[in-house]
Amino acid sequence: MRTWTVDSYGARIAVYEYGDPLASSTVLLVHGYPDDHRIFEPMIRALGQRVRIVAYDTRGGGATTVDDPDSVENYTLARLTEDTFAVVDSIPDRTGPLHVFAHDWGSVQMWETMAAPRAATTFASFVSVSGPSLDHLREVSRARAVSPRQWASLATQLVRSWYIWSFHVPVLRRFVPSMMASIGSEDAPEPERRNQQRGIALYRANILRRLLFGQDPKCEVPTTVVVPLHDRFLSADLADGLERWIPDLHVMKVDAEHWWPYTHPADAAKVVLSRV
Repeated sequence: MRTWTVDSYGARIAVYEYGDPLASSTVLLVHGYPDDHRIFEPMIRALGQRVRIVAYDTRGGGATTVDDPDSVENYTLARLTEDTFAVVDSIPDRTGPLHVFAHDWGSVQMWETMAAPRAATTFASFVSVSGPSLDHLREVSRARAVSPRQWASLATQLVRSWYIWSFHVPVLRRFVPSMMASIGSEDAPEPERRNQQRGIALYRANILRRLLFGQDPKCEVPTTVVVPLHDRFLSADLADGLERWIPDLHVMKVDAEHWWPYTHPADAAKVVLSRV
């Protein structure tokens, strides 16, 4: 493993390289909340030396540091996108195609990155797992709010997202991460407490503002959306309608829970390699 750091708008991003540095293709792994890059260790082992692998700790996780961690503006989707491109540009001697595999909040932020003007020429493919586009979620919520037949689906997702709304209440946000850990799946990795607390800023900086206003969730990069059917945080039907925004889209449903890349690393690696 090789490591380095990248400066990106008030943050120092910790980057990790695995696999074969001379491989013709590179896979970028982007983790979610409350994890750090180590969530992908089983998947990295499954990929082995067949590709070059680059992972990094996003803001709020792992060894990445933020100059002013109490400012939610340092955790906006715009900042996270800048981080991704800073990491991409820092990869030494990269010549072949670059593929992205993202989970949870890593996927949420990558939808923003995929809408950037340079995305189509930077990324060869995108695999999204359990992390919807907030812009697509806004459009879906609006459509379901005016359709009585879809109120049940909307209500179900609101209940599944109880912790998100709690993160916006000062008196609650201190206790919610430990509550989530106590009721979490046995398949979930054990999160670090500092990741649990720091990562709350991701939700506070983005959820409410994006559910009110935002851009169209367009993505010109060939995309595979993996939908774990037993995800306790996200409804499977949130992938409905994505074809409106993505010309090259494949939706893949799996019999698993939210942390599918961690619990089924060989299957996750196969999805990546099918794109490579």
